Amino acid sequence: MRKYHALYETEIPRASQRLYKQNRIVYRFSDVHMDLNVMHLLWLQDGGGADTAEIWAATSRMKRRDRESWNQEFASLGRRLETLAKESLDNAHRVSAREAYFRASSYYGTAGERDRQVKCFRTAAALVEPPLEHVEIPFEGKHLPGYFVKAADGDRRGKTLIFIGGGDTILEELYFIIGRAGAKRSYNVFVVEMPGQGVTARQGMYQRPDTEVPMQAIVDYLLSRSDVDPEKLAAMGVSWGGYMVPRAACYEKRLKAIVANSIIPDGNIWMTEIAPFATIAKLEGTILFPLIRLLFGSTLMPRLESLQKKWGARDMKHFVQISSEFYLDPRMIECPTLLLDGEHEIVYSRGVEVLQEVALEAISHPNKKRITGPKELGASGHCQVANTRYMTQVTFDWLDEVFDDDR
Repeated sequence: MRKYHALYETEIPRASQRLYKQNRIVYRFSDVHMDLNVMHLLWLQDGGGADTAEIWAATSRMKRRDRESWNQEFASLGRRLETLAKESLDNAHRVSAREAYFRASSYYGTAGERDRQVKCFRTAAALVEPPLEHVEIPFEGKHLPGYFVKAADGDRRGKTLIFIGGGDTILEELYFIIGRAGAKRSYNVFVVEMPGQGVTARQGMYQRPDTEVPMQAIVDYLLSRSDVDPEKLAAMGVSWGGYMVPRAACYEKRLKAIVANSIIPDGNIWMTEIAPFATIAKLEGTILFPLIRLLFGSTLMPRLESLQKKWGARDMKHFVQISSEFYLDPRMIECPTLLLDGEHEIVYSRGVEVLQEVALEAISHPNKKRITGPKELGASGHCQVANTRYMTQVTFDWLDEVFDDDR
């Protein structure tokens, strides 16, 4: 695949942190990094993975920029809910137990207690009707983990959505973002991790540019099931998934529709012009970097270390070099495509909008559409985060129209 030339005939403006701070919605903290964590939890609320009152109660006791207090408060909240869930289950109150276990799972996850997160999630998953299926797809001597969420009326071959998260999402969270919403709309939803995400990163798998290879294994598995309609199989990616899904669709033609939120046609442009990693790479070997580490160590450094690990990079300079291998040609996308983004995101980063515009024009299939989440509805952030209901509404309404038109 050759890089899509039009991207290099258009100047990609750098993102403006000044505009970001001026226009962003403040949910709980003036500190950007702490507030992003709050926004992420709000993303899980509609799917039963969090509750506003519980989030506000926990965050009210925290100190600004104190990640340790964040971990302590949410771990404590997770333990309280796990205890309540067990009491409900012991007394045969299955719905109450399921709901409390799910929320406990999310709070353990944001506190960094991964084992407890998975334990609570799987306990709750067994209480769903029908139960969520934990799946491990063999891939290159390892496996891609996922959960198959069966449609509420799933006794026949049905519409199915593959859902891929971003660079920082965790598998279990994906169910809350879209799994339950899809099942209520008569969709099977398969949430799954690609190489370099979650468990796969701990197995030693790295982010890879040729996402069509693991996607082929995922599609092979789904089409082996009797409850998946091969003519109504779609895929959706959020954040870095906005690269992985469209890139896979360039080659994996068994996908009948895709949703990218937001599309990333060139990973290097995204990481160097929209995200500030090129600047960080230049500073890494200078005398200024220890000062950056001192000032932003509790928020920035864990993020950089996580990126390097998931991408198999020695340092940030190497990470920027690797990112140049991640690109796709939108002209090769030959299925109906929906592009999503947020109003706030394109205000502070005109580069995001340029990439959406270029990709939308280039996509080959005539059924292509772009929807920008409005600030007035709280859907203006990265990937329309915080207003999950808006994101799922526009996504599934569009998919319904695509699949109904294909009958």
